[in-house]
Amino acid sequence: MKRRAFWASLLAISLWLGPGLAAEVRIENFAFAPVHITVRAGETVVFVNHDQAPHSIIGAMGKEEIFHSPEHVDEDESFDVTLTRLGEVSFRCGLHSHMSGTITVVP
Repeated sequence: MKRRAFWASLLAISLWLGPGLAAEVRIENFAFAPVHITVRAGETVVFVNHDQAPHSIIGAMGKEEIFHSPEHVDEDESFDVTLTRLGEVSFRCGLHSHMSGTITVVP
């Protein structure tokens, strides 16, 4: 009986937590950190702006844009994206062209 209660509790907690948070990408000093991350398909990446300046985040696979944040992600705001397609995603700031990074999405 105790084993059944344990598994029921574990299931309830996992449902409450929802989809997995795979990674947080910080925006600081006009740079993304980390610049390269690997996540599993279906996991969520959160971009958090710690700069006083606004930023925007654009993600693409090849030439196809697959996500775009609001025009401005202001200081202490965040933007999250759940990635489902396998492969290499390049991301960049739409306001500051020198800011870029990559996300590798694996099964």
